[in-house]
Amino acid sequence: MSEDIKCQQCGSEMKKTKKVNRDMAMQVVGVLVFLFGLCLLFFFPIGTIAGLVLMVAAGRLGYSKKKVWLCGNCGYFFERA
Repeated sequence: MSEDIKCQQCGSEMKKTKKVNRDMAMQVVGVLVFLFGLCLLFFFPIGTIAGLVLMVAAGRLGYSKKKVWLCGNCGYFFERA
């Protein structure tokens, strides 16, 4: 079962892909949050738990992937389920 989707803008065939969004400012904030979480690791026991949570959360700041349909001809895209 193949899914052929035509572009709304130019009429050419679209393909499934992933679009990556990067935000440099949020990545810098993520590094700062990570360093703060690293400092909290030394304050046992509540600081250790909070530090680990902040360090994990900091890894997701400023970077996301979305599944999209992308037109190879004109670059038009839209999100897919």
